[in-house]
Amino acid sequence: MKLFKSIIYICLITISLCSVAMIYGETKQSQWIDKFIDSFELTNSNFKFYNIKANMMIEKDIDMNELQNICLLIAQNLTNNKDEVCLKTEKSQVYVNYNDKNTGISIVGIKKNAKESYIIVDILNNKVYKNIENIYTKLENELSEYSNDVDINVCIAGEYTKKLKKAKISDILQKILYNMYAEKISDIEEENFLSVNAYSKLLKENNLKYLDREINLNIGIRYSEDDDKTMIYIATPIIKIDY
Repeated sequence: MKLFKSIIYICLITISLCSVAMIYGETKQSQWIDKFIDSFELTNSNFKFYNIKANMMIEKDIDMNELQNICLLIAQNLTNNKDEVCLKTEKSQVYVNYNDKNTGISIVGIKKNAKESYIIVDILNNKVYKNIENIYTKLENELSEYSNDVDINVCIAGEYTKKLKKAKISDILQKILYNMYAEKISDIEEENFLSVNAYSKLLKENNLKYLDREINLNIGIRYSEDDDKTMIYIATPIIKIDY
């Protein structure tokens, strides 16, 4: 009887520890996304869009039908309008697209050989940014079903209807770095353009190597003389769109 109680006690402790670990993991992810959104809001810029790019490698032999089904399922689970998802197949590649007035989703599946296939996801939303966490989590869960080799890049962009003074730009950068618990690693500055690479303690799973240092946060600011507007981009780990 004592042995039975001991086994039950050990099982309860194990379940409790697993639950705590799961909650802790979710809290950590939620924390960095919340801070990421907070940092954007601290810029006081007008939201323009957010972009999520992801890629994964599937290290097993799958046929084109399987690759097609995986790409379709990912797209359908990211949108409520499953019937609007478009599919196209060419040789060893699959193309899945979805577009409405606010959101664009593009998925490319590539069968490289019998042992390797790749899936690339590109999501663009120009309506709201508060749902980034929901979309990010959905995408991460979907891709993790098929691979342990998943990379996800997030970028949020805002706009100012004027050219910013250097003091203002410096103030914005300091607010972002402070809010993200980040240290500036390097920067590139040209006329009307600034790019800052940083390392944030909140983004440890998104690290990249740059000049023998780790980076996971990228801030870009560009002024356009043509329309007299300034764009700001905040991304992790790097900005992957042309700006």
